[in-house]
Amino acid sequence: MPALSKRTDTLVKWAAIAIGFFVPISVALDNVLLLAVLILWLAGGRFAEKYRIIRENPVAIAAFALFCMLTAGMFWGRTPLSDALGTLGKYIDLLFVPIFVTLFEDRAARRNALRAFLASMLLTLLLSYLIRFGFLHTNSIIRGFAANPYVFKLHITQNFFMSFAVLMLASLALKAEGVGERALWILLAALATFNIFLMVQGRIGYLVSAVLLLYLFARKFGKQGMALGGGAVLLLGCIAYFGSHEFHERIDLAIHEAVLWHPGQATKDSDSIGQRLEYDVNTLGIVSKHPFFGVGTGGFPRAYADQVAGTGMIPVHHPHNEFLLITSQLGVAGLLLLLLLFYLQWREAGMLGLERRFLGEGLVLAMISGCLFNSFLLDHAEGLFFAWMSGVLFSGRRSD
Repeated sequence: MPALSKRTDTLVKWAAIAIGFFVPISVALDNVLLLAVLILWLAGGRFAEKYRIIRENPVAIAAFALFCMLTAGMFWGRTPLSDALGTLGKYIDLLFVPIFVTLFEDRAARRNALRAFLASMLLTLLLSYLIRFGFLHTNSIIRGFAANPYVFKLHITQNFFMSFAVLMLASLALKAEGVGERALWILLAALATFNIFLMVQGRIGYLVSAVLLLYLFARKFGKQGMALGGGAVLLLGCIAYFGSHEFHERIDLAIHEAVLWHPGQATKDSDSIGQRLEYDVNTLGIVSKHPFFGVGTGGFPRAYADQVAGTGMIPVHHPHNEFLLITSQLGVAGLLLLLLLFYLQWREAGMLGLERRFLGEGLVLAMISGCLFNSFLLDHAEGLFFAWMSGVLFSGRRSD
């Protein structure tokens, strides 16, 4: 039995590590690996030890508490139980945070997990360049095209992941001992940054990259870092704006759409920024009517349809803002719990070694930035990435 338990433990760790490689690539393989992790984790036993690890990990407890609140939210509001269960299922990744923190207790597992994700993003980066220069074309696997060379995921998701990959490359460059190794990581980070700003048309990547760049300068250079980082972001933005037709066009379009938007007026289907502003205002209207408990888990689509009835505005399934989505479903208590999760991650990151501190704090900043304009915990790839990376970075609490 001990030998069987050891083999099961090895298998479940490698299945969890493999998720990091496939989360930027395949939904189907993600789901297969998640199921394998769950089955093997349960088969491995040692529940007293696992319970102790989870109980002592504030991030795991907060993620579990948020999932429990979403579960409780199924039983208030007017949402049919089947619809509520469907929405809850999209948040299932939160339930895996406690599992992941038990699997990445040792440094070797965490190191291999981070390598797996970075390897996947470097593969994505290589293929993106090949698409851009005409060596690869759209097929059953490759989704992008030369003018917008995203690979496995849509441009929004790829640029978000690539922004975090740049942070990982920067942290490797900072701790590199040799000049050649440092130069390699800097070169790859530069190529990935170029890919984000001048090749792939994902505006959330622009924002997250700018936030993470400001953070890096502030963390590296202290008080002067924000000014230096702001200058770097401004310079990078100018280079991208005047050097890339796609970037120039996307920024001009965003400004144009924001200027054209007027509260209470329906926006065009093609007006991305105007639609998001419309979603925000209408969702705040829902929150104002249900401030304490919200409309319940899965209740947003019906509540939003009621909110916009007779206005000519189109009903939507989520507001492209995770903070507003959680608040509309669970009320202020749900929002506070989500904010508590991010706060605990930031606090725990400050107690980690330098590399994991960079990545832990960067994860919080990336998710907060992304969740302002997308429902990232609801989305499969981003939600799983958050849960998996939370397990990797905040397990083995105070050890490097």
